[in-house]
Amino acid sequence: MSNRLALIHTGGTLGMTPSGEPFSLAPGPSLDLILEQVPELRQLADLKLVVAFNQDSSTNEPGDILRLAELIRTESQGCDGVVLVHGTDTMAFTASMLGFLLADLGKPVVITGSQRPLAYVRSDARSNLVDAVTLATKGVAEIGICFGDHWYRGVATDKLSVHRYEAFDTPNLPPLAELGLHVHVHPHAGQFERRVPSGIGGAFEANLAVYAPFPGMPWPMPVESTRGVVVHAYGAGNLPMGRADLQGLFHHCREQEIPVVITSQCPWGGVDLETYELGALAAEQGAIAGGLHTRWAAIAKLGLVLGTGGGMAEVRQAFGISWAGEPV
Repeated sequence: MSNRLALIHTGGTLGMTPSGEPFSLAPGPSLDLILEQVPELRQLADLKLVVAFNQDSSTNEPGDILRLAELIRTESQGCDGVVLVHGTDTMAFTASMLGFLLADLGKPVVITGSQRPLAYVRSDARSNLVDAVTLATKGVAEIGICFGDHWYRGVATDKLSVHRYEAFDTPNLPPLAELGLHVHVHPHAGQFERRVPSGIGGAFEANLAVYAPFPGMPWPMPVESTRGVVVHAYGAGNLPMGRADLQGLFHHCREQEIPVVITSQCPWGGVDLETYELGALAAEQGAIAGGLHTRWAAIAKLGLVLGTGGGMAEVRQAFGISWAGEPV
């Protein structure tokens, strides 16, 4: 008997159709059309079709992803795995969230999409779908993005290109699998310790301030509702710590017990606040090193911890360990 999979659609470029004058892309009728255009998917697995929602991924909200995680848990019952069709714009964030929320699922969740709609002649949609369904039949308990010729662990991914068919990468982690004439799943796939704290996933705290500094940038004080701060710093965590406004921001966050997580603007490598004097000064002001967390994994982890009512201590602890195989 062939593998039974849940094919869940959320929208994105893959199922889009041209609309308006001049033409632009908008969500289309999608799921039934996908199976009409790629009938070979049914040769690979017994597919159960589910539409979660049908929208451009740039409109996704954290609540959509929390509900999607619950839907995947429900629809994966009686299935060997899940294929999730998703837009590329926020795919890395969704993959990070789902990687944390579903770390204990015990089944493959393969997230895919495309740079061009399935209806286009030169589209990557068909090959990505075939590869994703193939991977989902392999029984590897990972939540990851299948795109181009690779499968990547979701909690370590970032979108690095808007036009290349190899649009994603895990800069600080080898791919889980490579897909060409053969499917080569690497030995480390599925091999990680699952240490997501209990209670995670009931809510997501989105009242976060995210700063991407540039030379000369004024540092505004967070608004009153801000619960956490993420700073995409230079290099290994350097910031212009001599600026009075930045010092004021750190002082305010320390006094209000607002966690400040420092990540790097560089895709490869990560933050070590002990490497340079300026990073050490940030640490003295209470900053939490984001290590090798991607920008999306850092925001996802911070929002999930704060969503449980966690504070400074819980955030610091969370960024010191790997929850679901993300590099730290």
